Amino acid sequence: MGMITVTSISGVGTIDLTTLVYTLLALPTIAAAISILPNPRAREVASLISSATCLALSIALFHSVLTCTLQSGWIYVDLPAAVIVFLIQAIYFLSVLYSIYFVNEIWKERPLFLRRRHYYALINLFAMSMTFAAVSRNLGLMWVGLEATTIVSALLIVLERSKASVEAAWRYIIVASAGLGVALLSLVMFHAFSGTVDWTRAEMSAKAATLVAVLALVGFGTKVGIFPMHTWLPDAHGTAPPAVSAMLSATLLPVALLAYLRVFEVAVAAGALKVVYITCFAGAVTALVAAILAVPQRIVKRLFAYSSMDVMGIAMTGVGLSAISPVALKATLLLLIIHAFSKSALFFTGGNVITGLKTHEIEDVKALLSRTKLTGLSMLLSALAVTGAPPFASFIAELVIVAVSLSVPYLTALLLSAILLSFLAVNYHVTRMCFGGKGESVSLSALSELVPALACLTSLAISLVVWIALAGGVLP
Repeated sequence: MGMITVTSISGVGTIDLTTLVYTLLALPTIAAAISILPNPRAREVASLISSATCLALSIALFHSVLTCTLQSGWIYVDLPAAVIVFLIQAIYFLSVLYSIYFVNEIWKERPLFLRRRHYYALINLFAMSMTFAAVSRNLGLMWVGLEATTIVSALLIVLERSKASVEAAWRYIIVASAGLGVALLSLVMFHAFSGTVDWTRAEMSAKAATLVAVLALVGFGTKVGIFPMHTWLPDAHGTAPPAVSAMLSATLLPVALLAYLRVFEVAVAAGALKVVYITCFAGAVTALVAAILAVPQRIVKRLFAYSSMDVMGIAMTGVGLSAISPVALKATLLLLIIHAFSKSALFFTGGNVITGLKTHEIEDVKALLSRTKLTGLSMLLSALAVTGAPPFASFIAELVIVAVSLSVPYLTALLLSAILLSFLAVNYHVTRMCFGGKGESVSLSALSELVPALACLTSLAISLVVWIALAGGVLP
């Protein structure tokens, strides 16, 4: 498959990439251990240092993998994996920053299910387990990493100990575990047919690959939020703390998608063409269902959750279309990047609404732009970004995916319907919250407003770089 072993990063000194990957796993683990200590300042500082360092290392890893693939033992990092690892560390850093504000704010009001030290420990372990899954060459190890994320994130979802959060956590555990059970079955069959769970060396017949890939679509697709296995997603995202919702939506869903991509590529190499169409239509139907469900939404964070489901449906379609044109996979990765930063910004602004206005209801949020300008502006721009409005690069990504789908007219019709309806639904609700009505000025801390603004500006900056690269002919 054209794999190259990379041993160092040029221009940064001699840095062994395998050591770099181990460092990405070790730092959050160490920070989690420090978080258990009774010193509250130590857990915040350790988490910040870990997340900031991991972000810098992920950028170095991404830069190196642009030219060649890292393959060393159980570690495998190609371009898709490098993108996902970068997103994990970036949202990990932003989530830790936002947690310093949000956790301290809500702990003033009521006792919670977790102590603060447990919260920070779990945030660090959440990032570590996702990174472990993303860099694994062995599909079994990827499954272990995803299963670990279920345990860690379920505890974080139930943080507020409300009836809704407990129900959401149980539903998440049951549905996600059932899905991963199917995924495990697909991996057992993968090994039975190919003699290995190393996807880079696997070979099997087209019929066997079709069966394995369909099971993997159901299994890993449950964690991605693919219809009809999506039922856990709006409840979990809607009740989790904003920083946890950001990590769930911006990073966990793409990690699960990466796991399916590995199986999908083996199936395509085996000539299992039916899998291509099944994947494409599963993604397009998911996007359309999510857009329809977003229309009547009344809860702020559930609206953003259905938007995540919509984007992941489009991304799943992009994965399927990558068998037709490699540019579809590049567009999918670009879509995931813009979605990660803009969707995390939306969840952070949702957290500001919850703490500042003391409400979860869309109807109760009016004139956000005049009451808290930076939060309102971040919400407005991020909503445009996740729904594919120019100048955000999500517009380019969705346009490319739709263009590749033109060879399958029914698929194109589904995609366009989903994209248009999602754009109208999400932006209608967000516009209602940002404009109209009257209300008193909301006092929020500078940190709580700067974090979503930073995420939104990062999305915009990446978009501008992509536009400039396209104009200069740098990108294909």
